Amino acid sequence: MEEKNFSQEKRVLKISKSLSVWLTTVAVIVLILLLALTINRAREKEMVQQFGQLQQAIAEGTAARIEDLIDNVGRSLVMLSSMPGLEAVDSGASGQCMKNTYDYLNGGVDFIAWLDGDGKLMNGYPDVVVRDLIGKRIVDAEFIDRVNRQHQPWIYDTILENKKIDRVQAGKGTRFVILGVPAPEMKGRSQFLNVAAVSIPEIAKRYVEPAKGIESSSLLMVEKGGTILLHSNNAFLGADVDVLEDPERDREEASLRRALREGRKGYGEYLLKREGGATERHIVAYAPIRVGQSTWSIAIATPYRTVISQVRKTFIHIMVGAIALIMAVIVAGLSIAHTGQRRLRLEEELKRLRERNEWQEKLIREKRTVEGVIEGTPIPTFVIDRNHRIIFWNKACTDLTGYEGREMIGTDGQYLPFYPEKRPVLADLIIDRDSEGLQRYYGKKRVQKSSIIEGAYEAAAYFENLNGRGRHLYFLAAPMFDEKGEIIAAIETLQDVSREEEMDQNLREYAETLRKELIENINLRKEVESLYSYLQSILDSSPDQLFDLNADGTVNFMSRDLQRGRGLVSQQIKGKHILEFIAPEHRPYVMEKWNNVLKGIYAPFEVEATAKDGTKRNLLVTPRPIQDTDRYILVQRDITEFKTLEDKYYESQKLAAIGQLSAGIAHEIRNPLSSIKMSLQILEKRMQPEANDLKRFKIAQREVEHLEQLVNDVLIYAKPAEPKCETSDLRRILEHVLAMTEMKLLDKYIEVQTRFDDRMPLLTVDAAMLEQAFLNLCLNAIEAMEPGGRLSISTVYHNNETKQALVEIEDNGCGIDEADMPHIFNPFFTTKKYGTGLGMTPVKKIVELHQGAIDIVSKKGEGTRVVVILPAEAENEGDREIPGLGS
Repeated sequence: MEEKNFSQEKRVLKISKSLSVWLTTVAVIVLILLLALTINRAREKEMVQQFGQLQQAIAEGTAARIEDLIDNVGRSLVMLSSMPGLEAVDSGASGQCMKNTYDYLNGGVDFIAWLDGDGKLMNGYPDVVVRDLIGKRIVDAEFIDRVNRQHQPWIYDTILENKKIDRVQAGKGTRFVILGVPAPEMKGRSQFLNVAAVSIPEIAKRYVEPAKGIESSSLLMVEKGGTILLHSNNAFLGADVDVLEDPERDREEASLRRALREGRKGYGEYLLKREGGATERHIVAYAPIRVGQSTWSIAIATPYRTVISQVRKTFIHIMVGAIALIMAVIVAGLSIAHTGQRRLRLEEELKRLRERNEWQEKLIREKRTVEGVIEGTPIPTFVIDRNHRIIFWNKACTDLTGYEGREMIGTDGQYLPFYPEKRPVLADLIIDRDSEGLQRYYGKKRVQKSSIIEGAYEAAAYFENLNGRGRHLYFLAAPMFDEKGEIIAAIETLQDVSREEEMDQNLREYAETLRKELIENINLRKEVESLYSYLQSILDSSPDQLFDLNADGTVNFMSRDLQRGRGLVSQQIKGKHILEFIAPEHRPYVMEKWNNVLKGIYAPFEVEATAKDGTKRNLLVTPRPIQDTDRYILVQRDITEFKTLEDKYYESQKLAAIGQLSAGIAHEIRNPLSSIKMSLQILEKRMQPEANDLKRFKIAQREVEHLEQLVNDVLIYAKPAEPKCETSDLRRILEHVLAMTEMKLLDKYIEVQTRFDDRMPLLTVDAAMLEQAFLNLCLNAIEAMEPGGRLSISTVYHNNETKQALVEIEDNGCGIDEADMPHIFNPFFTTKKYGTGLGMTPVKKIVELHQGAIDIVSKKGEGTRVVVILPAEAENEGDREIPGLGS
């Protein structure tokens, strides 16, 4: 029984021991798997980072080459526009210049062409490409305006359909980048452009496809608005870049579309669609491309699985080997546990050796991959280690320097191609972190930190004898770090920029020559414009209008447009017949006169025209032939004012005759009126009538006085006397006038306000004439006021250069209607029931005889203010001569 229990306990102990061993084994396996997964994940991240940086460098290099292509095309177009011998767009010299430029660009563009002012293609090269585009408009007016206004290359992108150049799909057209520059004037063309077109597929073929590298990688080119210009899958062309990303992604995550639209550079992981519509993680490296005034982006997308496939294969191999080894160890441990710990240690050591060998193989493969990339790049590149020994020297570097890689690798002679004696190059100084050495050796070579790669420096220098010729080189050196962040190597790239430097120098010299010529042309143009403006101002300032006509009567030139002062004749008027500017009712008359001109009869003739405002204008037209031509000039003069003055002269003659007749009649009537007035007064005293008889006597006397006043006004108007000037006091004249109107003022209870300037000097005037004038003004004011009105009389003396005396007479009566204001000084014009219409006319004549002026300001219902201005110069006593009236 005890033996059985012991056996059971032994069995349980054995089972427990086995279970402990198995649990320990499983735990170890799980830990190993977790550790392997962690290491694999870290290695994948490192691989993705290295691959992304490499792809970013490739993308940036591709973008830089595309920008160089566009800049080179722009410079070539500028040189083409300035080539001598371009007399016409369609000339042989023009075609040869375009062919030379096309050959110089070595197929970098699809075609070169001349465009007219409307954007239509006039001529181009190669002929087989542009033949179907002749006469078609390939750019818009905004592009033409910008090129001519900015006077510098301008970028335009468009889609053209041409079976000779379609590279995408039949009928859908090809996207082109069109670069335009302003061109000088040529015969037959007033304005045109010089353009070159580069298709997007051609850019992809020359620059983008070589950068693809991995077969499964896809390339895309996106404009600033997000439209896909280039994609390995033609189905995505023209779509928005958003169609490539997963629509279900979190909007807060980084967007590839945002990065490309904002022109960023870098790389990242994104979920992109495949051809079947499924999404897959990709490593996308992108860089901006400056295309004229816009910014596009180029991107290289590689599936994440492709990037880390080698790492995962290695991981699977390691895991399979590790699992197999673990199983072998377990089986061996169970079968030969008695062999002890020594065998176990040997197995573990063997496992570590295998893992190390696999890691070494992986590193060797990665090194070969990187070396292959560097060796295949067209940019001269070499790499040195931390001991300043060359570890890589690619073929492009050999072609540039003439030193073979087998001679240089393993040595520290990286200076040999450039300097006669040993000295550090840019990569050596970066290895040593020697900032002072950078300034000492490269300070004069424009050394500066790179804005693209962290820790990198760039410089430029000229070498007189580099592989047998002088060259301008651009250096870019960057450090290479290990996982601890320490520099283990440095890579340096070299670019031969001699051609760009020579072109820049040529362009600077050419620009200076153009600047001098431009200054001369500007000065010459200013002189021509000044002379032209002067001649034009003479024509525009002339009151006459000139027409230049052909023999058939069509207008070639008109000195002023239809609206006065608008300058030269517009294109809408040029070429029209002269009869189109003549009223229909006058056309037969003008045509008759024009036929006389064609017969050699150049007699002036008059035409009546109707202006736009409806007024009638009288025009005098004088025709003359232009010497040595079959054209004629018509001088049109507006004689409306002369006609008006002529009519007024004849009218004044009539009025003068009527005035003389009226003066004679008035003189003959005055004596009988005096006898009648005297007889009425005598009869009234003798008969002493009463009631109705007295009333009739008063009516007769009033009518006689009215007739007498009318006769006096007619005599003053018709035959004014010459003023007898003597020194007089203006205040006494006005006070005498008030005394003569005292009865009328009292009858209407009118308040009189006077304000006389004490500084007023004595005036040399005819006191009687002025009393008559001021009396008429006061009587008019009294008649215009209701009872209880107010009459204001004031004088002001202006002791300035003119020395004037002002007399103001103001009332608060009924005022004058605005429509009557222009006629108040006209003879026989009156609004009174018993007025003669000759009260204000002699007032104005008396003031003018005293070399003065009169002004009336009035508003209906508010009163009237009359201002009389008289000269206040003191003169010697005696007669004085009134200009224009006496000797």
